[in-house]
Amino acid sequence: MAAAAKRSARQEPPQIVKSLRRASRALAVPAGSVLLAFIVGAVIVAATGGDPFKAYQALACGGFGLFCFGGEPSVLQLANTLVVVTPLIMAGIAVALPFRAGMFNIGAEGQLIMGAIAAATVGIHLAGWPAFLLLPLVLLCGALGGAVWGGIVGVLKAVTGAHEVVTTIMLNFVAQWFLRFLIIGGPLQLPGGSSKSSPIGASAQLATLVPHNSSIFLGLPGAVYRAHTGLFVALAAAAVFAFLLWRTSLGYEIRAVGQSQRAARYAGISVRRTLVVSMLIAGGFAGLAGAVQIAGVDHNLTDQYFTDTTGFDAIAVALLGLNSAVGIILSAILFGALHAGGSTMQSDAGVSGNLVYVLQALILFSIAANFLRGFRLRLTPPGRVPETPAADAMSAAVAQETDTGLADDDKGTA
Repeated sequence: MAAAAKRSARQEPPQIVKSLRRASRALAVPAGSVLLAFIVGAVIVAATGGDPFKAYQALACGGFGLFCFGGEPSVLQLANTLVVVTPLIMAGIAVALPFRAGMFNIGAEGQLIMGAIAAATVGIHLAGWPAFLLLPLVLLCGALGGAVWGGIVGVLKAVTGAHEVVTTIMLNFVAQWFLRFLIIGGPLQLPGGSSKSSPIGASAQLATLVPHNSSIFLGLPGAVYRAHTGLFVALAAAAVFAFLLWRTSLGYEIRAVGQSQRAARYAGISVRRTLVVSMLIAGGFAGLAGAVQIAGVDHNLTDQYFTDTTGFDAIAVALLGLNSAVGIILSAILFGALHAGGSTMQSDAGVSGNLVYVLQALILFSIAANFLRGFRLRLTPPGRVPETPAADAMSAAVAQETDTGLADDDKGTA
């Protein structure tokens, strides 16, 4: 028996091998989805008379500053990508956290808008405050604004059972039209202006990654200076998300509720409280994205929030990132590069920038198909007693929670 135990111990692969196997399994689906999307995109480009290689070369140039042959310096493309990536990370977290609790947050867009409104209101009316007080207050108020908007959804879900997809979509429209009321004839409208608010104070604005007076970057296009330190806020938010999910009792409760509400109740977890808290926190992340956008890029509220797709792109970012912090960062970089590179692809390769949206849709469909693969309609046969909550709890207790390499990376990040 001792010899058999030694042989089994010798046959056990090292921990690093196990981690690599888990990581490869975790990355297989998103990597395959992205690869499939680009292959189909190449077929579409070729079928419409374009050159797929030239199109993707221009896309890589515009998104990452790679394979650029002359023209604008690569730092410009990287700056444009980082501007898009920053809010996408936080909005992606706002979708991923409720998903872990078994909810589908379609309302990141509305929560982002409410966070932007709260941040802009504070930044406008307290413009004379010093930066070390005003800037943190602007970000905090933005997070609170989004948290309130997300909390409404959680309360409606917990108290009345209203489906979060319906309530978040409705609240998106409410947030958009409330913004329009404020900036068109409302209290935040710029005097003499139209469809925009007064700008926030200089002390409420985030610093740029490239200093304006830097001799190293003199002569570069002005768009280089749009990249701002909100990127570090987004990365910190991802670290907080990973810590919350894997290192706190609340994170355990969120994951338990997402796995099985019956089992969670049997274990003494308040499902209603968990749903409300998860939506509050998710709304806070989305509101923080809106505040960072105001403090780092826009500096005032405009009608662009009616056409901005950050909140909806966040759904694809979260799904592609497998609802993990590391995955969300990587998928946000991909989607940010697609957005930033679309115009370059159109101007340099003559391929419509709308191909970017086709690629995004293909990626989303592939990921969604993988998620839906596990859903099956279960009907109780006549004469059979339905499974009891206790039996459901027992089965949930012995079932292994799906763990991936990206989840392990999240734990390491936390």
